[in-house]
Amino acid sequence: MAVIAAYTLIIIIWTTTPLAIVWSGETDWFFGIAARTALGAILILPFLAWRYPNHSTFRLDKEAIKIYMMASLPILGGMTLMYWSGQYLPSGWIAVIFAMTPVMTGLLAHSLLPNSRLTLIKAFAVLVSLIGLWIIFSPNLETHLANLQIAAILVALLSVFFHALGGVLVKRCGTNIPAIHVAIGAIWLTVLGHFMMNPTALFDWPTLQPRESYAILYAATVGSVIGFLLYFYLIKNIDAMKVALIPVITPVFAILIGHTVNNEPLSATLWLGTGIVLIGLILFQWRFKSQ
Repeated sequence: MAVIAAYTLIIIIWTTTPLAIVWSGETDWFFGIAARTALGAILILPFLAWRYPNHSTFRLDKEAIKIYMMASLPILGGMTLMYWSGQYLPSGWIAVIFAMTPVMTGLLAHSLLPNSRLTLIKAFAVLVSLIGLWIIFSPNLETHLANLQIAAILVALLSVFFHALGGVLVKRCGTNIPAIHVAIGAIWLTVLGHFMMNPTALFDWPTLQPRESYAILYAATVGSVIGFLLYFYLIKNIDAMKVALIPVITPVFAILIGHTVNNEPLSATLWLGTGIVLIGLILFQWRFKSQ
């Protein structure tokens, strides 16, 4: 029952996070991501004391910092870029692009992990998913924002690259550092990175609409802290294939939520393209896990 509840909750969290990204960056996209990360960095610390009440030592040696830097790529590189893209893309599009993470991971693993080679079937699955993305985006670009939306799509795909790269590099290095230590190190390095990018971002608060404030709070608490803890709970307790299918499930619900709550347009090509992307992802994941 606990596993079913965790699986359901993480689907809900990953389904609603794209909308939180769009809303929390409406006034100032960089403040949105910087505030989310800083708040999440503070809120995750009590979980460390709860998880390891008798082992408070936090590793800061050279090897550990190297792992933390690699693990920060999905947040500092990936999430930051996705927030920029969220200025110009509907939340449903963000969910579909983020669903390409398993494919990007497989492509990077082919080059970086010796036992994860790309097969012909996997390559075909990648092509299918890319065709689906083209069907979604090409006819649905807004005329007055077309150039910015094309740039945002490319930046969002770069975000997926960083997200996948961080995971592959951490796995390649191998580590016995507890997952919650890795998460804390990564998120605090991200806070430092955001501070270096814009030292005044968190000290010069913009005037936010209520839903922006709520979106930042939701993304930091539910999206970052709770979502992370549930994810690693599932990794530990169920088959990896079932966890990998979560990004395949969430885009459809994210599109519906974006349409219902944020008045994002729906079209036949959007549904057709999404369906083709998901077919490619299922094919890629099934073949990838069955070998």
